[in-house]
Amino acid sequence: MKKTTILFADDDLDLQQAVGLTLEGVGFDVVFADNGLHALELWRTKSLDFIILDVIMPSMNGLNVCRIIRQSSEVPVLLMTGRGREEDVVVGIEAGADDYVIKPFRPRELVARIQAILRRTSLNPQINRRQLAFNSLTLDLDAQRVIYHDRSIPVSPLEFQLLKYLMQNTGIVLSKEDLLKNVWGYVSTGADMNMIEATVRRLRKKVESDPSQPQFIHTVWGSGYRFGE
Repeated sequence: MKKTTILFADDDLDLQQAVGLTLEGVGFDVVFADNGLHALELWRTKSLDFIILDVIMPSMNGLNVCRIIRQSSEVPVLLMTGRGREEDVVVGIEAGADDYVIKPFRPRELVARIQAILRRTSLNPQINRRQLAFNSLTLDLDAQRVIYHDRSIPVSPLEFQLLKYLMQNTGIVLSKEDLLKNVWGYVSTGADMNMIEATVRRLRKKVESDPSQPQFIHTVWGSGYRFGE
């Protein structure tokens, strides 16, 4: 079976070595880039299954690399940064990242995040077409498409999985901890709450006619989110 190939882009050579040993130790193939332009070159020339980008890199920062990749690819992208402010997390999610890790982190934590993303983005084709629908919003589960008022809406793999889980639990209030466990695939930390809020805001901008007055994804203050009425 072909190994999962991961691009790790960071100009810290010591971190490259530490993370590389950890990822290879659990069975991944790893290629390295020490600047943003090199990361883009490897993305264009190699068959990559997963990309990890440091936000602050020479030549081109990780946010811009992520934005370019998202123009034509749904390969999972995880961003790393030393900044943990809410606005930094929001910018990372807005750039199209699937997850966001704040330095310093434990290599095993990184492995757990990678494995969680790979689990939720793996496709299991079915013979019969499956859909979820609510009013004018439809999810084609097999084609991984979101259709709103008969128009296809581009969403990231993370946004699709979040919307899918919300629609599968229509009418139920879901806590942020529940979303983190069942969409992101791991137990919460304080910084992860900002990531959930940023992803919900980004998704609302795409599927709500008026994101300030949502008809689909409602905030239940102090409790979490509810899809539907």
